[in-house]
Amino acid sequence: MNKILLSSAILAASSAPVLAQSSDEKEATSIPSLETVIVVSSRQATPLRHVATSVTALDEEQIKARGYSSLYEVLRSVPSVSVSNTGGMGKTTSLQVRGESGFRTLVRIDGIDVSDPTSTQGGAHVEHILSSNLARVELLRGPQGMLYGADAGGVLDISTRKDSGEIEFNAGAEAGSFDSHRYNLSSAGSIGRADFYVSAAKAYTDGFNTSTGDVLLKDDDGYNNGTVHSRVGFNFTEQWRVEAVVRDTNATSEYDRCGFSPQVDDCASEFEQKNQRLSLAHNSDNTQHELAYTQSDLTRSYFTEGVASYQVEGEREQLNLNGNASITGNHGVVYGLERREDTSLDLSRDQWAAYSEYQGSISEQAFVTLGLRHDDNSDFGSHNSFRASAAYVFDEIGDGSLKLKASYGTGFRAPSLSEINYNRNYYPDLPALTPEESRGLDVGAEYFYQDALHLEFVLFDQIVDDEIWFNLADYSYRQGGRSESRGVELISAVTLSEALSLSANYTYTDAETTDDIARPRRPQHMANLGVTYTPMEALSVALNTRTSIDAIDIDGSDMDDYQVVDASLRYQLNNTATIYVRAENLLDEEYVEAAGFNTAERAAYAGVELRY
Repeated sequence: MNKILLSSAILAASSAPVLAQSSDEKEATSIPSLETVIVVSSRQATPLRHVATSVTALDEEQIKARGYSSLYEVLRSVPSVSVSNTGGMGKTTSLQVRGESGFRTLVRIDGIDVSDPTSTQGGAHVEHILSSNLARVELLRGPQGMLYGADAGGVLDISTRKDSGEIEFNAGAEAGSFDSHRYNLSSAGSIGRADFYVSAAKAYTDGFNTSTGDVLLKDDDGYNNGTVHSRVGFNFTEQWRVEAVVRDTNATSEYDRCGFSPQVDDCASEFEQKNQRLSLAHNSDNTQHELAYTQSDLTRSYFTEGVASYQVEGEREQLNLNGNASITGNHGVVYGLERREDTSLDLSRDQWAAYSEYQGSISEQAFVTLGLRHDDNSDFGSHNSFRASAAYVFDEIGDGSLKLKASYGTGFRAPSLSEINYNRNYYPDLPALTPEESRGLDVGAEYFYQDALHLEFVLFDQIVDDEIWFNLADYSYRQGGRSESRGVELISAVTLSEALSLSANYTYTDAETTDDIARPRRPQHMANLGVTYTPMEALSVALNTRTSIDAIDIDGSDMDDYQVVDASLRYQLNNTATIYVRAENLLDEEYVEAAGFNTAERAAYAGVELRY
């Protein structure tokens, strides 16, 4: 069964028949075209024709169609993304892109870096990002995120922006298995020169028994999340705009296996993250500039049998000046200055950076970029990194267009405050940790056929030198050697008929440590096969199968291969209301994403969405 489904996904990603579409159907398709606008690659709106990096984009309708409560669940169907979740909604989750650790992917929401300066490697807590009220998600796959930071091995850029103009209201409610409930409310629009977006989302569940080690208490481990988000902008003139963003997430989670010998299963955590961003932008015919100040506060608290056992607080402040200028119609430059200060407990660090990237094109066929970044870290001094990319488009190839692309980037990551503090306190005799250095190559081709077919083939190779890793033998942070992640991506989206569309992706990843040992929880083969059937305008049925093959866990044991099938049905009652039902793990597959942690059995959910 494994090989059959995997082979089907590979075949679908490689080739598929396509039927012609009318102009109305083209407008409705979610298949990318050369004119699809991408922001994450160059920090400005750029048609996909010009983009040489590898990017996946999901709009609001695609996010809703998947239906999941958490964003990380939506991203499971994205090429090269593997997820390691430790026991259900709200539990610690790692989002690995192309075999790299989750902390190497920068996560931004409306321009706010939501990374945690107090965590072990400074990554974002993706398990607390709900899928409600998101307008667009773009994922830059691979270490070509130089414009965002020398340590950005990938970039997940999330936007709530809606430019409908008219004031609209949205509401939603859902209930289902594990006594799960989800509610959301939002409003967006403009009044004169002002525009706004405000949302509130609430999700909670009783969950299920998180740990296989909990054989006595065997209680359900629940989760509760409340998130509010607002964005308000005012256009003083056609050139000047000011905008403020406020985001606040509060979450509580129950879990198992905490405390010291003997461990107990009555454990809980509280998470709170407050983010604010204020920006001033100036736009002219040939230039765009934005000055932004961002401040984030984060607190994590942990409890064992109701007694507080650990708490950590941190803060991040950022000041960014970003700009782009058109030199001529075919040549431009992107540039910026940054200052970032991280604080965790009594430790702090600041880092300055300057970057610039040339972006040029020739006859709307050849596109090149060449960028340089300089960082000055208060603990580790100066470092330079760069990115170069090129794309060439052949039009009128079999009634379609073929794009060849390549990109190469370098970067560095300074040891986190947590890593430094841990070794300093417990292993002062070990050599001091130093920055990691990384580089990545990305080569591929894309084919676009009449907005009805998109095929993509990518080869990637990513290397991290002087990698910092946790030594399970003595529980210390060590450094040295090289880790590598290389592989192949096959991606397709095709409209087979007016009612039937297909999407498929397959990723082969060979992720190894310096000792040529497979890196844990990185499946060597991953595949997604999605089918959408729309027999009438108001009704759509979707089926998705995700496959994981050949992965090991952190103890070196082989993890079982698995396929998980999800299905959903959406029906639009009228212009205001849509109802839906969703089944997750439809075939009740028993599978493991992380040794010692349970996964959800078959589950069902139903909900309603309202729009005024």
